[in-house]
Amino acid sequence: MSAIDHTTGDEWLWCPDTQPFPASLRRALQQADLVAAVNAEFDKGIWEFIAAPDHGAPRLSPDVWYCIAAQCRVNAMPSSLENAARALGITKRKDPRGKQLIKALSIPDPKTGEFTESPVLLKEMGAYCLQDSRLARQVMGLTRMMSATEHKDWLITCGINEKGAKVDVELARLAVTYADAERGEIAKQLTELTGGKITKHTQAVRIRNWLLDECDNDPEVRALMTVKKGDVEKLSLDKDVRATLLEAQNKSGYLLCQLTADVLELVDLGSKSSVSKFQRMLDMAEDDDRVRGAFVFAGAGQTQRFASRGLQLHNMRRDCWGAEETKSLKGNMAKRIELANVMESLSKLLRPALIPAPGHSYVVSDWSAIEGRVLPWLTNDPRTESVLDVFRSGADIYIATAKGMGITDRQIGKVATLALGYQGAVGAFQAMAKNYGLILSESEVLKIVFKWRDANPWAVDYWRACEKAALKAMRHPGAMVEIGKCHFMFVAGLMGGTLCGILPDGTVLQYPNARLDYVKGKYGGKWQVSYAKASVLPKADAKEWPRHSLYGGLIAENFSQGTAGAILKHSLRELEKVCAPVAFHVHDEIIEEVPFAEVESRSRQLQTIMETPPVWAAGLPLQAKPSVMARYGK
Repeated sequence: MSAIDHTTGDEWLWCPDTQPFPASLRRALQQADLVAAVNAEFDKGIWEFIAAPDHGAPRLSPDVWYCIAAQCRVNAMPSSLENAARALGITKRKDPRGKQLIKALSIPDPKTGEFTESPVLLKEMGAYCLQDSRLARQVMGLTRMMSATEHKDWLITCGINEKGAKVDVELARLAVTYADAERGEIAKQLTELTGGKITKHTQAVRIRNWLLDECDNDPEVRALMTVKKGDVEKLSLDKDVRATLLEAQNKSGYLLCQLTADVLELVDLGSKSSVSKFQRMLDMAEDDDRVRGAFVFAGAGQTQRFASRGLQLHNMRRDCWGAEETKSLKGNMAKRIELANVMESLSKLLRPALIPAPGHSYVVSDWSAIEGRVLPWLTNDPRTESVLDVFRSGADIYIATAKGMGITDRQIGKVATLALGYQGAVGAFQAMAKNYGLILSESEVLKIVFKWRDANPWAVDYWRACEKAALKAMRHPGAMVEIGKCHFMFVAGLMGGTLCGILPDGTVLQYPNARLDYVKGKYGGKWQVSYAKASVLPKADAKEWPRHSLYGGLIAENFSQGTAGAILKHSLRELEKVCAPVAFHVHDEIIEEVPFAEVESRSRQLQTIMETPPVWAAGLPLQAKPSVMARYGK
């Protein structure tokens, strides 16, 4: 183990099998306000279950642990130490030899089952660990430390990760069996349809080349298959491209022949990533059938909202079977009864595969139309009171939106509300409309966009004001520039110059290495803000980190989603105070695992906490009506 005192620079290197725990390090740890590690949840577990009980390391309070990866994420930096160091311009970074050393020392010999204990390799590993600690200290010093509230929210996330979500392991095993059999059938059909040229749905290059041959390299097909990655164009047949091709075929009736359409549909079926989550459940479930470590605090860089890893709870389809339907399907699967639309049926079983412990129910509540409420409230524009009053009265916002546009179709009002608030136009509307089976021509959608903007001028003005505020902050470093209920400030000395968006609760959304760019367009040029985008990794020989441009709608989206996330975190803190049994949360939804006898009281408590705005959100109407579930669902 290696350690560095962040304030004094003192260094320690401890090998448990050959040395007693250093007395000076013991004193430093016992006096420390925080004990930081790059992936602190992992280090915390190793410390609690191995270092302290087995090797004499001092016991540490759970509250002193601090995560450097989480600090990187709240700074909108990559969370891996190597990538964070690269993004920050640190020249002496991780030793690439480290991966080889970890493999050599941490994996037992497959023949003998013994671990390598080479003194030479152990010495190298010690030097590698010390360099990692030095690098971590540098990264901490170049980025903003988490606030006390952010640290508390990270600790709450650790607690949720440690408790875990219980999986119906039997259902997951049955689903994997059915999925494997269906993929085998898909492979057989692909082989027959293509005369053996394609034998599996995973043969991406073969499928792409076969499709082009079958279409005689049709220019229209090639154009639809062409995607741009950075500055490079290439042919692709990924999920989005397949959907575009099939949609174009449905509209035209001639783009693809029936054979190629059938093959694409089979590839889609076999590629359903949702079904592979059942195997992930089985791989991650521990002895008590619980999946742990699923949540990433501040995983979404520019909004600080949660992300998920491993099981990917945030990506499970919302359309799912109910508890009784799941019970019936599970029974049929146990009897090996054939399922209709196997892959579709299985993907709708993902949410219900999460279950409460025996003697418990799930109490589930989500905020109704949270972003639709937050956006108008954030603008601080008096004209939005009519929108907020719709929510306060309990009326249907989608009907009210449609009526405001002079339209009677609620579905159009719903899609417009969800798609157009962040400066979205035809593309955003059509993408959202697909989710609701709404098909309109481009000219019809364009009229809807203009009608929505005419009916909601406060939104258009807010997008413009957001962009102007960002530019003003960049031109006046250190000045607080107000924009509705939020602020911008440019901090010149932080990470190459960071534009900070400050939300009403004090959460800081960061745009690192920000700069002003003059961009020429069709109707002249304009100044805009660009920043380093942590989620996009550069090529090995890239001179700078990939950049992203800010515009009014994106700022409005970041502020709204960040504020919605702040409301969730506030509620999680309030629920922790009353020892509420939070099992997990998904987007704007909180799920408690409650004993049968406490369902009613916990439901009332959850609703009260979720519907009571924090002090900083006075006037924001919130609605969150709980449901009781035998399985997770919707």
